Amino acid sequence: MNVEIKMLNEFTPSQLILVCGLPGTAYIGKLSVDYLIQQLKAELVGEVYSKYFPPFVVIREDGLVELLRNELHQFKDESGRTIVFLTGNSQAYSPEGQYEIADAVLEWAINNGVQRVYSIAAYITERPFEAPNVYCTTTTLALLEEAKAHGAQLLDNGVIGGENGIITGLAKKKNVEGACLLAETHGYQAPTGEYVIDPRAAKAALKVLTSMLNLKVDMEPMEKQVAQMDEAIAKLVEIERRIQKEMAVSGKKPAYVT
Repeated sequence: MNVEIKMLNEFTPSQLILVCGLPGTAYIGKLSVDYLIQQLKAELVGEVYSKYFPPFVVIREDGLVELLRNELHQFKDESGRTIVFLTGNSQAYSPEGQYEIADAVLEWAINNGVQRVYSIAAYITERPFEAPNVYCTTTTLALLEEAKAHGAQLLDNGVIGGENGIITGLAKKKNVEGACLLAETHGYQAPTGEYVIDPRAAKAALKVLTSMLNLKVDMEPMEKQVAQMDEAIAKLVEIERRIQKEMAVSGKKPAYVT
């Protein structure tokens, strides 16, 4: 199998909107979409499998094994509109895989009458800020003006890596309206090299997205995550400061970090 989309329940969408948030820098896209799935109690309706995901499996808490996958969750609002959220525990391992999976998911959405595609990604910056900006690139000028009216700022240069960006580019090619929202983050990394999740950036992206989608979502649980991560990031910054100081004094890399 290159890409397999396995539907788990009956799926009869109306005015379909696709919202994508896969793992990436600071996990902004995934954190945002997973939060919406949780708060809206969106229903799992499909799973995406591919040979392009990294070559290992996940062992669950109950001892059972499962393949890496992406998931499709649906939410139907009061107007009858269907919003499908694409999330997952991995992106494809290769550029070819990222294109094939994004293309397969988009074709599935088109076959189900998708009207618009949104994705959420990270915008790494060294600029100090109190509140992160949210930038936007879209497939049409009209949609760009709409995003700006809801608080996004124009992104007029650069590139977007990974499926969260590719799916927007493919949407334009296939004449589907699409927008990618990119929230500012400093992209802090743990000593292991892994990105630290950034709920403050996710919250900023969600503010724009929920406004564009006209969704009411309780943000209080996200506020608690922001406070916790602020404390964790402050500790990481202090550790980094101590490392730099030790390196400047000794001229050597530190043997350990406490």
